[in-house]
Amino acid sequence: MNQIIQVTIMGRDLSIRTDDDPKHLIAAAKIVQDKVDKFRHQGMVVSSDRMLSLVALNLAGELIQQQEEQQGKTETLKSSLDTLALQSEQLEKASLC
Repeated sequence: MNQIIQVTIMGRDLSIRTDDDPKHLIAAAKIVQDKVDKFRHQGMVVSSDRMLSLVALNLAGELIQQQEEQQGKTETLKSSLDTLALQSEQLEKASLC
């Protein structure tokens, strides 16, 4: 279902051909534009290419941080499940005696 989606970033209209859900692309464009607006609100005045590079690096950094946090949560959950399994085995052995 290849379709063309129109989005606007930094005042530029972009036509993007995609098979993805249009809502995802529109939401992604909004996130990028929100970051651009945030940087501009902070008084940052740079070229469009530099601005988009800074936004991309910022978003990539946020993604890496979220992945690391998720990995930590996964490891904590795995540890908890291992402890629970060990306790279950110990209870099973205790009840057999």
